Amino acid sequence: MTTQYTTDALGYYQILGVPFDADENRIKQNYRERAKLWHPDHNSGPEATEKFQKLSVAYDILKEQDSRLFYDLLTQVYTAKDFPDMFALKAYSDRSGQENPYLRVFSLRRVVGKIVKTTDEKKDAICNAKEAVSLIFQTSLQNWLLGWWGWPAFAKNIQAIKDNFSGINQNRQRNLTLLVHNALAYAQENKKDKALYSALQAMDYANSYQRGLLQKLIYFLGENPQVSLPKFNFNRLKYIQLVIPALILFGALVPTTAKFVTESELLNYFAARKEIIYNQEVRFNDGRETFDDMMVSKVLNIPADTSSLSNLYHLKNAAKIMYGPSDEFDVITELRGQTTVRLTGKTPDDIWARIMLDNGEMGFVRLNNLSNGIGRDIPVDSKIYTGPRPIMQ
Repeated sequence: MTTQYTTDALGYYQILGVPFDADENRIKQNYRERAKLWHPDHNSGPEATEKFQKLSVAYDILKEQDSRLFYDLLTQVYTAKDFPDMFALKAYSDRSGQENPYLRVFSLRRVVGKIVKTTDEKKDAICNAKEAVSLIFQTSLQNWLLGWWGWPAFAKNIQAIKDNFSGINQNRQRNLTLLVHNALAYAQENKKDKALYSALQAMDYANSYQRGLLQKLIYFLGENPQVSLPKFNFNRLKYIQLVIPALILFGALVPTTAKFVTESELLNYFAARKEIIYNQEVRFNDGRETFDDMMVSKVLNIPADTSSLSNLYHLKNAAKIMYGPSDEFDVITELRGQTTVRLTGKTPDDIWARIMLDNGEMGFVRLNNLSNGIGRDIPVDSKIYTGPRPIMQ
């Protein structure tokens, strides 16, 4: 009878010729029979050494209950292409870099319309419950305020809003992978309570066979499975995305003469929570002005006179240029040390500087990484300086 292998990512069961439910005696017997066949001392064929090595690795994994259980679980969530080193697993952390067994994967789509150009990206984010509320609200806010500018963006944004709303808890395989991986990583580090919490949460995404394997892991941990776990409120995460359209509708229905809070009160409220969003305006001395549509906190503007050599700075060291004044924002690009940029603003706390790049785009870098003056030569087509070319010494 031919055994069908459906979840054997590295082929360990297949090379030993045993089914998934084979007992220890069957595994040992098949190993001995095949070891005699492929041992280089008895087989001089060109594939003998490689076959024997693979056979030995498979046997070393499957002969022990704990390593076999680890393999059985990992092969449920990884393919051969992305299979991790099962003896050196590292637990995924939350967005702040902290260990946290209560995590989920969220796939969120963001659309930014730029009239003739549209940014449409979908990213996976691993969050704890608090981070999920903030991230999903920010994504919704960006889509509802910035996703309509241009016909291509309009259609994509409608679909993005629908996808984000309906897909809050649809990443079943990604969440199973995350939680199984973390359960095993914590178990390897002897953090049994965190391993237990991850394994119990993985049950919500597992099929019957996978749940059986997770039950074995819980038994292996020797922990009490009768624990109360905090729950992700997926309904709350779903409907928080309707806050912005509700506010827009409410604002449209309220008479324009009504005023509930002053602008300064609103700014102070959001600034204290670092949740304010601006379309940053950059004004040039010749009267021109432009906007970038990144999400940032309040920035003190510095006039951008591109015909002047003043406010030209260079990076002391190579750095990632961020979309906003925080390491939590996405990266626009990476610049080498000594790259020349134009300073166009800074945060009130003097931690972040807003800079203009050669292509005219605005980004953020830490202020202490900037040094006054020109570093590397400014490209001829750069938008940061349009005056006479400076003579380099």
